[in-house]
Amino acid sequence: MASETVTPLQAPSSTDPMESIKAGLGTGFGAWRAFAVDLPLRIATETVRFTGCRLQAQADHLAALTRCGSLKDAFELQTAFLTRSMADYQAEARTLSHEVVEAASAEGVSKAA
Repeated sequence: MASETVTPLQAPSSTDPMESIKAGLGTGFGAWRAFAVDLPLRIATETVRFTGCRLQAQADHLAALTRCGSLKDAFELQTAFLTRSMADYQAEARTLSHEVVEAASAEGVSKAA
């Protein structure tokens, strides 16, 4: 077995506890914060926003259904609503994917700096 040299961690001289934590964790702290704190908050915010929009669209759709004069009108309205819903969900998937890519890119930029 080869022997390894082990050096103890040295505490930074700063009195700021966050600086001590950052120095002890190195660049991994930024990545951890970006993916474990910032990204979930951004995704939760976007999810709540999107859910509110979808609930409003559903309420508007149900109100419009009550004004339909025929089965044909109701069918056309339902088809239009489902088509818009699918487009909205596809756009939301792109938005959430963009959030993840943006968080990863921001972390990559901060590591290079």
